Amino acid sequence: MKLTRVCMTATVCSLMLWTAACSSSTGTGENGGTAPADTGKTTVPQVSTEPVTLKLAINIGWLGPDEFQKYFEEPVKKRYPHLSFEILDMTKPELALDKLLASGNIPDLVMTASPIIYRFMGTGLEENIEPLIKKFNLDLSKLDPVAVESVKTASLQDHLIGLPWTMHFSGLYYNKDIFDKFGVAYPKDGMTWEQVRELAKSVTRIDGGVQYRGLEPDKSTRVASVLSYGFVDPKTEKATVNNDSWKKIFELLKSIYDIPGNNQVRLAGGGSDQFIKERNLAMFATNNILPNLKVAQDLNWDLAQYPSFSERPNVGMQTDAWILHVTAQSKYKDQAFQVIATILSDEVQTEIAKNARLPVLKGKSIEQSFGTNLPYLQGKNVQAAFKSSAAKALPVSKYDSYAEGLMSTNITPVVKGEKDINTILRESEEAINKYIETNRPK
Repeated sequence: MKLTRVCMTATVCSLMLWTAACSSSTGTGENGGTAPADTGKTTVPQVSTEPVTLKLAINIGWLGPDEFQKYFEEPVKKRYPHLSFEILDMTKPELALDKLLASGNIPDLVMTASPIIYRFMGTGLEENIEPLIKKFNLDLSKLDPVAVESVKTASLQDHLIGLPWTMHFSGLYYNKDIFDKFGVAYPKDGMTWEQVRELAKSVTRIDGGVQYRGLEPDKSTRVASVLSYGFVDPKTEKATVNNDSWKKIFELLKSIYDIPGNNQVRLAGGGSDQFIKERNLAMFATNNILPNLKVAQDLNWDLAQYPSFSERPNVGMQTDAWILHVTAQSKYKDQAFQVIATILSDEVQTEIAKNARLPVLKGKSIEQSFGTNLPYLQGKNVQAAFKSSAAKALPVSKYDSYAEGLMSTNITPVVKGEKDINTILRESEEAINKYIETNRPK
């Protein structure tokens, strides 16, 4: 397939983008239309087979060339050899979404993610795609219902403006050598935060001059997402962090960091480095870092189910689904939707799973194929990725990015004893509300 790349750079930027779609379609009719999903319907939409180049707006930092070829180019070319892509890399300032709109360079497809879907809303690009879903007979019951519903919830709409194609998962990564060193049993699936905290105490020790940490719980916002705690009410545009719910999260985190020898705060990339490179972290509770572990072939690690709260057993982090939208202005909506249907076919979703990305298409065979393309995952408990259901998504506001950044890092002064929890939550709420007032459109 011809692929025109426009300003492709691999920088991670503000708009996370991907492709979504739902179909068990496995071929095209002679008229170029998509074969319907297995719903008992036999009507095949009539779609032109004239050559079309679809403009796809995407953050290249989230989808490298190899994966793009594997999940997009090759399967779409196989079904629709007349379709090609022009990539609009929105990590480039001149190709940011607002610049594309201003210049009239309108994409046919835009990839976003549920936590930041607000950046797509209000652009005039969004459109109800349910008529296309009906036209192409896509069977939404085959998709993870939480992922599908997250599109409506995050966009504050009662209809779908896009479809998810993959989502993050959460897990508890652990260093087996550290547990073996201290003669402590490994973590198990189904543990609560309290149980994991107690286990962390047994492996937080100094040995040979090295301080081993028992547990890095990662960002407070990720832990809070399990209980579907938000930052800003999108209707009132008021902060919602100075309350008993957030206090519960901070008290849990403080009790973990208060374990003697475990008081370093190493969030996100810092925790990943301590686990993979420094190798003095026994357990790291976070999202999907399986791709990072490819470079750590000699690390003796494994995966357990993400810790849960006793009141929400077997529930992991809030849904972070990557979504593909067909734009309202596209002249090629049917062809764009054929791309969506292809990505959500059994074939492509299985390939996604084999490469250790969580598919949205349900099915035991797809789950069992998870990670099988990656030799370094053989023998690992990767099925733990499916043990927890994603927490219910919350409506998001355009101020969530600032609020999330603030709430992710403000545990540090609490751990250092500089401020108590009540003070930090009150000050955080005041700071978020001030930011909203300053940045609210006049």
